[in-house]
Amino acid sequence: MGNTGLIMALMMAVLLLHFVVSFSTKTTDINTDRSTLLALKAHVSDPRNFLTTNWSVDISICNWVGVTCESRNQRVIALDLFNMSLSGTIPPDMGNLSFLTRLNIGYNNFHDLLPVQLTNLYRLKFISMSDNNFHGEISSWVGYFPELQYLSLSNNSFTGPIPSDMCDRLPTLKELYLSDNKLSGKIPIGLFKCKGLQNISLAFNSLEGILPEEIGNLTTLRTLDLRGNQIQGVIPQQISNLTGLKVLYLSHNFLTGHIPVTLGNLRDLELLDLSDNDLSGTLSSSERSFLSSLANCSGLTTLAFGSNPLISGYLPPSIANLSVSLQYFDASSCSISGSIPGEIGNWNVATYLDFSGNHFSGAISDRVCKRNNDLRYLAVNDNQLEGTLPLSLTNCSEIVFLNVADNNLSDTFPHWLGILPQLRVLILRSNRFHGSIQSYIATSSFSKLQIIDLSHNDFTGLLPTNFFQNLMAMKEAEYVDNGNWYSLVVNLTIKGLELEFTLKVRMPLLTCIDLSMNGFHGEIPKVVGELRLLQALNLSHNSLTGPIPPSFGTLAALESIDLSFNRLSGRIPSQLTNLTFLQVLRFWNNNLVGPIPHGKQFDTFENDSYRGNLGLCGFPLSKECNNDEIAEPAQDEEDNGNGNGNGNGIAFIWKVAMMGYGSGMVLGISIGYIVFTTGRPRWLVRKIERDLQNKVSSWFGKKRMSPRKDEVPQLVQEQGVCM
Repeated sequence: MGNTGLIMALMMAVLLLHFVVSFSTKTTDINTDRSTLLALKAHVSDPRNFLTTNWSVDISICNWVGVTCESRNQRVIALDLFNMSLSGTIPPDMGNLSFLTRLNIGYNNFHDLLPVQLTNLYRLKFISMSDNNFHGEISSWVGYFPELQYLSLSNNSFTGPIPSDMCDRLPTLKELYLSDNKLSGKIPIGLFKCKGLQNISLAFNSLEGILPEEIGNLTTLRTLDLRGNQIQGVIPQQISNLTGLKVLYLSHNFLTGHIPVTLGNLRDLELLDLSDNDLSGTLSSSERSFLSSLANCSGLTTLAFGSNPLISGYLPPSIANLSVSLQYFDASSCSISGSIPGEIGNWNVATYLDFSGNHFSGAISDRVCKRNNDLRYLAVNDNQLEGTLPLSLTNCSEIVFLNVADNNLSDTFPHWLGILPQLRVLILRSNRFHGSIQSYIATSSFSKLQIIDLSHNDFTGLLPTNFFQNLMAMKEAEYVDNGNWYSLVVNLTIKGLELEFTLKVRMPLLTCIDLSMNGFHGEIPKVVGELRLLQALNLSHNSLTGPIPPSFGTLAALESIDLSFNRLSGRIPSQLTNLTFLQVLRFWNNNLVGPIPHGKQFDTFENDSYRGNLGLCGFPLSKECNNDEIAEPAQDEEDNGNGNGNGNGIAFIWKVAMMGYGSGMVLGISIGYIVFTTGRPRWLVRKIERDLQNKVSSWFGKKRMSPRKDEVPQLVQEQGVCM
């Protein structure tokens, strides 16, 4: 009995010691996690006080905001600080969270290098660090994570190559998002060893070289986004092995060669974007083309192959065989000829059609809107189209944007478009439209127009007073479209100087009236001064007479005005000094007289703004005013409803794009702009920069291309273009 008692006592002591050690170890581990997170808190700024008021020693770590603990041992297994406006750096201590399986610090303002100690977190299954400002090479901290399935580092400043052994380090990876960084080098062949990959986005980096044939090994791939790089060579035939692919972006690269007909094997394809490359292909009904092969893709909603100048031929009637689900079709800036087939009217859910910049001829088919009530964007500009606008356009009751510029259309003003309740952008520029506008305008027409470009036509008569009165979206904020995002490209020509801005923003970026280069005559109606939201006004190169209305002083948002090459007379109204946003003023070649107003913005304009008006005097001109040439109080003008010359005014050339995907329309938002020449108009640059700052929190232009986990596979789309 004595021995038995001794044995029992020893067993109890061992159990007690094990309990004490286990408890001590568990407490130590919990304390390690707590101290690690407190070290992180000490490294960040927390303007919204998410951590400041909650991460405290007085509160259990498992109740801290963004922290999830394992129920049994109370170790931290998940840290989710997504979109908390945090800024700062990640301390090396983070490598001590050894039980961590999920790390989400996306959409903050973390910066600097990531610590190498993160390689210790071998249990991680999910990492999202997107939309921060991390830099350095990925290979410096991505270690062996045998269970990692999701990795998103998009929208940062990572540099260097993609690790060639990425799949050896991450053998179970399913989703990889590295878009919008500064990555360089070739796409490593080793990346295609990740046989379980389902979604890849490497968009908008500086990757080069060819697209390897080994891409065909990723038979589980659903999304492949490589746009916005410097990839060369041909599209490999092996890409047709990806039979489960739904989204394929290859746009904005340097791809060459024929577009593979075998793309038609991708029967599950929903989005295909091949635009902005040097790809070739012949479209016709006599031979099988990539376009006809895509009839196999019954779920195709988005097809873009624009800006490939080597694509030629014509669109056959069989184009109607493309998916009835097609919402977005971009064939712009190719070399396609013939007529635009009326069969496109069979795409009765299409919201975006762009045929601009080709060699299309003939008339615009009256079948375009025969069955389609969802069309929002129609661009047929920069072709050789003739005839008149079809009345069937009134069936497109949802249309927002209509661009028929730079064709050979001959018609009177299409006043009947005024019944379209959503029309906001109307561009008839550079055609042969003629006659008077004034007699056609009903009192309720065009109330939502924000951009109207009738320039370079043969319109005559008085400027239409009723038309200006109807432009409610340029008067009252409640008429302005603030609910939709549009892709915008603005080509601006000033004095023969061309520059192009590519951006995507919420409407309206610019409210504009351009009636230049016509034959309007008579006085400028006083009611134009009621358009308080108008930002750009161009009435140049007409035969307008009489004074500049003093009511222009109430155009509070005006940033650019061009009244050049008319026959305007009288003094420059002093009320114009109230236009505090005015950046461009051009009164060339009129008959204006008297002293130039001074003060506010007028003190910033140089003498070039007033050239060709011999009767003007005062600063900034060298001609001094006589004593009797003093400024007079502005007089109210009677409302005289009221216009060709040669030269270079301010010309707006517009093109807008929206990208659709899935069951709804997803609109791209790009805030970057590209200037192709020097000599930018400061007013527009400043405006764009100001607007972009206001929109940056919800922007994703050539950015925001990598989705969060809950957004897959609906990648946000972007396709450049206009106003």
